[in-house]
Amino acid sequence: MPWVLDVELIESLRFGPPAGRTDLEVAIALTRLLHGDFVSHGTDGKGRHLDDENVPVVIKAHHAVLERLALEPPTWPFRTFDGPRGFGTYWRDNGMRNSWQAHRDCIEQILGPTRDALEDVQELEYERRFPKDHSE
Repeated sequence: MPWVLDVELIESLRFGPPAGRTDLEVAIALTRLLHGDFVSHGTDGKGRHLDDENVPVVIKAHHAVLERLALEPPTWPFRTFDGPRGFGTYWRDNGMRNSWQAHRDCIEQILGPTRDALEDVQELEYERRFPKDHSE
């Protein structure tokens, strides 16, 4: 069975997480999806799940979920993979031709701070749920 994006589910994430999930879980999953797909597009193109039509939907959902978590959403200098506002055009216009590492670095620069902030929130949540016993 091929991987298919549930666009209706992604659009619903703008209004809240699905039952049984938290915004933190959703934000982490969307960050991984966006990171993986943009790195894939900027390198060998294998393993990409999104296309130019649905990547903006995922970016909007990601933005909304991060705002609910009181985190700063990343600023995207592109909205699609290809086309005039696409990642490909962006890397060609910004001196990243013929460099998969430059493409990876670009995506890391955009999503790295978000991933790091989510890891910090995850750690705080863990510490809140499992406080250290300081009586020893």
